[in-house]
Amino acid sequence: MIRFLRRYPLTFFLPLQALLSLFHLGLLSPWMDEAGTLLTEHNGLSDVIRFAAHDVHPPLFYLLLFAWQRLPLGLDWAVQARVLSVLFGLLATVALDRLWTRDLPVRVRFWFLALWSLSPCLLLYTRMSRSYGLQVLLVVIAAAYLLRLVDKPDWRNGGILALSVLATLYSHYAPGLALLGAAHVLLGLRRRWLPLLALDAAVAIGYAPWIWRLAASLGSWGNHAPGYSLTGRPWLEFPVKLAYWAVSFTMGEAVADPLLILGLIALPVAVWLVWAGAHQYPRIASLAGLLAVAGFVAVSRWVSYPFVPARLLFLLPFFLLLLAAGAAVHRRAGNFVLGVMLLLALSGDWCYFHRTGFRNKQYPMPMREIAAQIREHSNPETTVIVVDSANSDPTALEYALGSGHPFLQTTFPDTGRKLAARLADRRVRTVWFLRNTHDVTPGALNTRFEEELRRSMTPTTTYYYQPYTLLERALMSALGPAEPPWYFHELLLFRR
Repeated sequence: MIRFLRRYPLTFFLPLQALLSLFHLGLLSPWMDEAGTLLTEHNGLSDVIRFAAHDVHPPLFYLLLFAWQRLPLGLDWAVQARVLSVLFGLLATVALDRLWTRDLPVRVRFWFLALWSLSPCLLLYTRMSRSYGLQVLLVVIAAAYLLRLVDKPDWRNGGILALSVLATLYSHYAPGLALLGAAHVLLGLRRRWLPLLALDAAVAIGYAPWIWRLAASLGSWGNHAPGYSLTGRPWLEFPVKLAYWAVSFTMGEAVADPLLILGLIALPVAVWLVWAGAHQYPRIASLAGLLAVAGFVAVSRWVSYPFVPARLLFLLPFFLLLLAAGAAVHRRAGNFVLGVMLLLALSGDWCYFHRTGFRNKQYPMPMREIAAQIREHSNPETTVIVVDSANSDPTALEYALGSGHPFLQTTFPDTGRKLAARLADRRVRTVWFLRNTHDVTPGALNTRFEEELRRSMTPTTTYYYQPYTLLERALMSALGPAEPPWYFHELLLFRR
């Protein structure tokens, strides 16, 4: 049995990954981007394509999901969509084993598959109905055939590379452009001019229908205003994003504070082992380095720190592969780091399924429960719902509430007027206000709306969601002068 597993480790790790990934897929409520995708997929095909273009995304994942959701599987709408993402993650595992690890030493192959299949980061993002798993699958294939084309420039390798790069570009701009840039560097250094010209021509022809949207997205990227800032200082946000990315890849984003500290102790050793693995497999390291630099530059300019790991998930397999290779060379340090990472993986998976220890508190927000509470104790005629639209999740609430329960969003220009008109209506007896405890709205809009509600009605109950740990509050205190809150979100109930 042991000999069989050493030769065919995928027969154990693929079912393990499938079990973890498919178990209780409806556990977390759909969050902002996921909820927006699910709402759009109810519409017609042309609406889905327009949504992708407006959402600054290529259309491939949305089109695949549109077809998938029409299959009569009898599943909940969100669960069925998440199954597709899980399937992409499982196919990525098969592709990794066949294209990357099958010929590696047994120890490297085994530990890579163990860390990959148990990765809390992979678990989190391949259970969302987003394109992250698809991106990983396509980059794994494209990167493998890029290295093959560098060594052996034939039409088969070039054709598969061109198709996979095109598919990646139609899935997300960041990995697609990173792959194209890496191909230019690696093929150019080897003076493979004909394959490079053929690749460019194939991509230009195949991407012609969507090139106008790519150009618009690049323009938006250059003019994109900074998103939510943890530190309030742009020059400090880059190390924060790097640190959050490293933590997510090594231990996931749901981990208890003591184990987080243990992981931070092991992190420098893990980075050193990745460096050692890069010396063992310099071609893989060079490719991964090119993809990482291009991907991080593209992503860090566009999103805030909590969303960097999701957009760079396609780099996770290369990180774990080089780590396992370095651990095989430096056995003592390797055993320590691999043992710690295995412990962190098991702990992170446990925290995920118990909805505790999340660093991005938006993911485990119980929007279904919040929506059910609002529906049970109110009706549209006598109730007003107000949502913090600057630092909360109105799209997720819209998905959870369903039709027939409109709400006001704090950052909309006419919300103040509409709220005043509703409060003047004596039929209105109840107001719900869902808000982040940290007011980042322009001119402290959330605080002003709350003060107006307190003048007009009586606050009766406050529901708190997602408590901050002592470590998180200490870090917030160090980064900002204000007293840090105890909870991430609150739902205020006003009556008269």
